[in-house]
Amino acid sequence: MNKLKWIFILAVMFFLFSALTFAAADKDYFVGTYYYPWYGDNNFHGPYPTGSTTLVYHLNPQMTPQLGWYNQTNPAVISQHYKWARYAGINFFVTSYWGKNSTEDNIIKNYMFDNPDRGDIKLAVFLEPSITPSNITTQTNYLCDNYFYRPGYFRIDGKPVIFIYVTRAMSDADLTNYITYLRNAAADKGYAVYIVGDEVWGNPDDTYETPRVSLMDAVTNYDVYGNLGGARFVTDSILNSWQSRNASWKSFVNGLGKQFIPAVSPGFNDRGVRDGHQPSSRKLNNESNAFGTLFSGMLDRAKLSVDTNDMIMVTSWNEWHEDTQIEPVTPAPATNLDDGATSGHYLGYYTDDLYYNGYGMLYLNILRDKTTMLALCDYDDDGQVGFDDLAFILDYWLDTCTTDINCIEADLTTNGTVNLADFTCCAQDWSGP
Repeated sequence: MNKLKWIFILAVMFFLFSALTFAAADKDYFVGTYYYPWYGDNNFHGPYPTGSTTLVYHLNPQMTPQLGWYNQTNPAVISQHYKWARYAGINFFVTSYWGKNSTEDNIIKNYMFDNPDRGDIKLAVFLEPSITPSNITTQTNYLCDNYFYRPGYFRIDGKPVIFIYVTRAMSDADLTNYITYLRNAAADKGYAVYIVGDEVWGNPDDTYETPRVSLMDAVTNYDVYGNLGGARFVTDSILNSWQSRNASWKSFVNGLGKQFIPAVSPGFNDRGVRDGHQPSSRKLNNESNAFGTLFSGMLDRAKLSVDTNDMIMVTSWNEWHEDTQIEPVTPAPATNLDDGATSGHYLGYYTDDLYYNGYGMLYLNILRDKTTMLALCDYDDDGQVGFDDLAFILDYWLDTCTTDINCIEADLTTNGTVNLADFTCCAQDWSGP
């Protein structure tokens, strides 16, 4: 059957399915995600063999990032990251920053800001532990001279935004010095800055936290896994308790005139890089649920505690070592098998008998669905789902998606093949000709 006949048949089916309800967000949320520009060599930020400090490398069958074990000094890699991020409705990247002349500095400054596919996505720095009270003045001067003036730098109320990792682990004295020196150095260069501290943990202790939070403009929580208790399976009950704590933090910081930014994550498994942490499944409650249900459940609850800026953070875009990434991975069937027995451990060491799959675009689709008013199938971004979008799916009809990025984008159900299941999903968004 030729493609014109397929178009006619499927177009009729679109009208039949058009009464289905689409679960798009009630509004557009302002979404940021932590981005790691540390893959600046050909070993994927780790030792040989390439990728061996990631969970997906050790799965059986082995999986990889959709772009392979990439090098971010390749402009095409950054371009594709921006394209995917725009599709998912991501507004800004908070980029890991380890200091002047670091690998991260090189990639952010020379490959990310001026990439032609950045579009409206903004960048902010995430100050890592290498930035300390003793060097924060020098580092701030460098950021003022090389980052803050750029049109692509993220600003709130005209102020360059800076995220600081694990402020909650700093002593009161170190935190006070760190932020005071930072603000003073920026002011000397003509900048008032907007500081977001990684301060949220458990319930807020008002007496302890008041002087600390007063130093900042907003607070958030990077380590979502730890804040959920490091559970093997996060349950609805755990998420509800987490949401209650978020509400307490929001009320507390609002009382100080500050903002609260909830954070979400798809799961956690750092067995590829270190021992000692219980992996946390990407499924909510138990193994019988679908992949991505934890991420969906967290987003639903995070939206209840957004502040007036409607901001949500995602941990992470591409922290592959801790398997918190939402960046697309190569399609592959679900497995709980690994190579632990042949890599110095034991069978099941890496997975802890949890199942993982080659999820393709799954987490980008969930994020787009939960936090934007965009339709999943609006491939040409014209604000409606019509025949042009239908034609895009037909270009890959019944294809098995392995490496072709466009095919994987058409595979909405992430089952490895573009078929009626994807069409049915897309039909829910049908706007008409």
